[in-house]
Parts: sequence; structure tokens; C-alpha cells
Amino acid sequence: MLRGGSLSPLAAAVMGICGTLLAATYTAQASHVAGQGGWPPPVDLSQSGLSDSRGPELALAENGHLHVIWTQPGQPQGVTFTVYYASSHNQGSNWSYSVPLTPAGKDREAGAMDVDEYGVHTVWIEHPGEFELWYALLSEDGWEGPTMITHSNYLTREILSPDVATTQGFVHAVWSETNRGAAGTSKLDVFYSRSVAAGLWSDATTTVETDNSSDGPRVAADQGGDLHVVWEESPNTTPHSIYYISGTVGTEETVWSIPITVSEGLAETATTPQIAVGSDDDTVHVVFAVNVIGQQYVQDIYYASFPITDAGVVSATLIPGSRVTVTGLLPGYASPALAVFGADEVHVAWNGMMGEDDSDRIYYSVSDDRGAEWSDPVPVSPGNNEPDAFPSLGADAQFVHVVWQERVPPTDQDIYYNRRFPVRLSLPLTLKAY
Repeated sequence: MLRGGSLSPLAAAVMGICGTLLAATYTAQASHVAGQGGWPPPVDLSQSGLSDSRGPELALAENGHLHVIWTQPGQPQGVTFTVYYASSHNQGSNWSYSVPLTPAGKDREAGAMDVDEYGVHTVWIEHPGEFELWYALLSEDGWEGPTMITHSNYLTREILSPDVATTQGFVHAVWSETNRGAAGTSKLDVFYSRSVAAGLWSDATTTVETDNSSDGPRVAADQGGDLHVVWEESPNTTPHSIYYISGTVGTEETVWSIPITVSEGLAETATTPQIAVGSDDDTVHVVFAVNVIGQQYVQDIYYASFPITDAGVVSATLIPGSRVTVTGLLPGYASPALAVFGADEVHVAWNGMMGEDDSDRIYYSVSDDRGAEWSDPVPVSPGNNEPDAFPSLGADAQFVHVVWQERVPPTDQDIYYNRRFPVRLSLPLTLKAY
């Protein structure tokens, strides 16, 4: 088992508090479904009142347990942000009270999670004058750690957008990092590190060198133990593209492939990719947002899939009806999220305004044939004139689960959760012989 250090008193308190469930329960009955495309009323996970809760990330375990992290100011009356955590052990019917994973005193942001048989693997950024990337594990014994993956000097390097994935025996972290050059110039590169022993991580290295800025990496692992990474590649003179590389994980090192362009052939800027590999599949799935020509703050959602063994030439396709206008009150992009169940079932959520919406809502579509057809987009979050953004998804045989961030006037945010039965576009026809 991977170890990150001894269990702290704070971790013990966290595990004790997590035994108490929120009074709000979530009943998946047809009579409870509200009129928003089959999605019932959402549940407020952060329960933070007038606090600024940001950046939710959801992880779904094979046993149906759900784990969510986000950042918000520490209590009471905290100023610096800390990482908060909530969980459900019955597929979202009940949730634990939210509790701080990290102590107050340092600003923390941009957490990410992955789940395997060892537990919940979590990374986040701290910046107490310099930038640090940290890791902790939630196992049956409680929270273990945290341990530092890497750190940087604030004046020369800045750590951004971390993500984490697990393979057989290793935990892998990717992130973007600024590299400030002469005369104030700077660019972003995608960096990588992996766990090598209890509490120890390999030296941070770039995955691939490019002449452009490489931002927002997302990583997924396949059943064979190898890695798949996408990010936004940002030239100064041409539209931004979505790049992809694979990583062959060896006992001594991870070897990266030559990058390919997932958004090949698209004339406008592509942003904010997400990636997944199905649990019963050998296919890579990617979603991202694409600017609409001549329309500011208007984006479409595109999807691409390709074999893990041969990416070849990738052809991304538009998810029909996905076009949204974003207000920019939270992100200035549609921030798509992705979850895959089995070999063919692909779930996508994103934020933006459609029709008569007054602010960003979370929208959802599903394909049960690997992107050949998609359900009509439906709203997950209720229309309440407050913008919603940054969805995160999970899917299993029974439900699709969504968390997101909602703005609370004048400047605060809350974290919400919703679930529903998956939509199947094609139902099997059963014939009885008499």
C-alpha cells in the first residue's frame, strides 16, 4: 500500500466527523423527479453559508462510494483557502458533512482525485510565498500524509492545474508550470512526477517540449497501466489546439509518445479538455470546448475517441445542440466534464446559457454508442439567475453523478450535487416465442 506518512490528529477528526450524515437525503424515485430533463432538485454539499467554495472534483469508486473535494476558507472566519471533503457511501443518497482535509494557514487551490483499491488519492496546490504541490491518501485507516511532490520559487515558477491518476503500484501527477525567461517572457510546460516509494516522488520532468504554452493537463490511466494526457496548446499567433500524448509506464521511468492534435481541422480556439478511459474498454475519450467563429463567449462541445494503441489521425465531432453562451462571471469557457461507463456509454456535462437562460447552468448529454448519437442536452441545475460552472462527473450502472460550483450573491459560491438514472438511447427489443 502506498503510504504518505502517519495519520495526523486532524485526519482522525475528519474520519470521525465523516461518520455523521447530512440530514438532507436524496431519493431516486420517479415521483421525486423535477421538470428539468429528469434531474431532481440538487443537494448543497458544502453547506458553507456565506463562504466561497470553489473547484469541486468528484471521484467514484467501484463500490459506489462517492468522494468530493473543493476549496473554501477555513473556519471559523478563515481568510486563506483550505481543501474540504465530503463523501457518500450509498451512491449519493446521503452525504457526510463537509470537513477540512488540510489545516488553515496556507492558501490551497486546484485539487484533483483518483480512486483505486488502495483508497482516494488527492493532490492540491499550496502557495505560502512559493508554490508547492501536495499529495495525500485516504485509506481504510484514514487520511495519510500529506507529502510534498514538488515546489517552486514564486518569482520564477508557478504551479497550476494539477491532476492525478493511479496505475499498478504507482501514483502519477501532472500539472502546468510557468517557466519565466529573460525580459519578463514566460511560457507554460506540462510537468510530471510519480510516486517511487512511501512518501517519495520522482523528480519533476516535462512530458514533452514544445515552443508554445501548454496548460491545463488532464490524465487518465488504462487497464494495462499506461497513461493518457491531454492539454491546451497555446501558440501566440494561431488558435489554441488540444494535444494528446500517451505514457508507457515502466519500472524505472515513464516514456512519452510524440504528441498529436486531437482538435485537428478545427479553425477556432479549442479549450479545457477532459479525458477518460472506459473500465471495460481500450479506447481513449476526450471532450473539449471550441469557440464559435465571430461570436464572443459562445462555444460548442466536441468529442473524440480513438484506440489506446493507435491514436492515428483523430477526428473530433460536434455534440449536437451543445452550443452555449458563457457569462464569464465564473469561467469564460464551457468547462466540459466527462465520464465513461463500460465500452460505449459516454456522459458529458458543461456550463453555459441556452434558450431563455439568464445565467450559466449545467447541461448534460449522453451517448450509448461511443459518440455516434447523443441525447438532447438537458439542464442539470435549476434556473435561478445565478451562474453554475466547473462540473465534475461520475457514472456507474445505476446513476450518473454530477457536482458543480454555483455563485451565491454577491461574491460567494456553493458546491452542489445531483444524480439521475442514465439515459439509454437504444433499448433492447425482447421477443418471446410461443
